[in-house]
Parts: sequence; C-alpha cells; structure tokens
Amino acid sequence: MNTKFTIITVCYNASATIRETIASVLDQTYQELEYIVVDGKSNDGTVEILQDINDTRLKFVSEEDSGIFNAMNKGLKMAGGDYLIFLGADDTFFDKDVLKRVADKLTGCDEVIYGDVLLKKRQKLYNGQFSRWTWGHRNISHQCIFYPKSVYGRYQYDEKYRSVADWDYNLRLLTDGIKFTYIDETICIFNDVDGMSSSSKDYEFLKVRREKVCKAVGFLPYCWGILQRAKRRLLNEKY
Repeated sequence: MNTKFTIITVCYNASATIRETIASVLDQTYQELEYIVVDGKSNDGTVEILQDINDTRLKFVSEEDSGIFNAMNKGLKMAGGDYLIFLGADDTFFDKDVLKRVADKLTGCDEVIYGDVLLKKRQKLYNGQFSRWTWGHRNISHQCIFYPKSVYGRYQYDEKYRSVADWDYNLRLLTDGIKFTYIDETICIFNDVDGMSSSSKDYEFLKVRREKVCKAVGFLPYCWGILQRAKRRLLNEKY
C-alpha cells in the first residue's frame, strides 16, 4: 500500500494567499493524500474559496479557535494519514513532486522525517541536518516535518505556549526517544516576510526553556544555545 499523507493548513483571513497554497497541495503528482484546512472563522472570503474547490481530498472546518496551536490540535484530531505535515496558508510546497520524493525515502519506521524550507524573501535554505547542538538554540520549521501517525496520534501541542509550542513539541519527542531523520529535500517555500515564530517572545516557554532543552539534548547544547542567541542579537539576525 502507498503511504498516505495528511497535509494540514490552519488559517484566518488568508484569501490573498490560500489559493496558491491549496494548488500546491492538490497539484502534487503523488495522489495518496488528504488535505485538511482548519479556518478560524474568516470573514474575508477565505471560506468561500474553500467552498468553491471541488476535490474530495480537501475537507475543512471554519470555527473560532483560541490560537494557532489550538487550531493545529484540531487538525491532529481530524487527520488519518500515515504521515502528517503542516503547511502555512501563505506557504507552498517546493514543487509538484515533493511528496513523491519524500514517499520514496520513507523507511516505514516510526520516526520523524524532515528536510529543508526555502526562505522566500531571503532565498536561502533553512537549515540542514540538526544535531543536539542545533536543538539548543532553534527549532526545525514545522513546514518541513513529517510526523508518523504513531507520533501525531499520541502527542498534542501545549497551547499555553503562544508562539513556540512547536519547539516544545519537538523537544518532548526528543526527550521521549523519538528519532528525527533528515532527508536532503527542500519541502516547501516558506514566507519569511513576517519572520518565524521563534523570533517572538513566548514568556511561558522562557520560564521552562532551560529545563526542557537540557532534558532533551543536554546542558552543554543549552549553553551553546545561549551563545548563539546572543550572537544573533549582536548581528541583528532573526535566525
């Protein structure tokens, strides 16, 4: 049997960009997929765009939520694929063959698979294979991570973290011994105009960052992360 992918997009008032996002999913040459859009009760025409699409692989819900990670958790509960990936409402898959190439590289093991994203504005890749040192100061973009059902069916995002619950999610997986495997593939084109979530302050997460990073990858990578964040501030770099 072919691997089935679930792609989830959470959105609110995304009518200016979501058509391109949807097309990049439904035009994939690899057909074993379901596409779930979790809309936060948009009022700009987004829902009408979704209603106009005649494709049984697309299903959507439009209702109020309490934030992006609440919407992402709703998507997790709706998903049924063997692997799941989140794609932003202003992002697109890199090309039409992305899922096909990823499917060809899956091992069938219960491990998380990830690649790279192309930063649209800066035209550079983010960010290669992660080591325990990398985890000390940044997160893999969730637009390039494929979670197996054995993972996404058991773990949800902690909604008390407003901007980096995805980093917390991955650190919890690492702490529990879940393997992350890198594949040399560019998965999506990421709209970096507004920056990544890790560039904003998540004060609830900051209270526990040391404990979580140290538990997941060790004290020395945490210390290395302090130095790397200080370097980025000095050079006025986001990531």
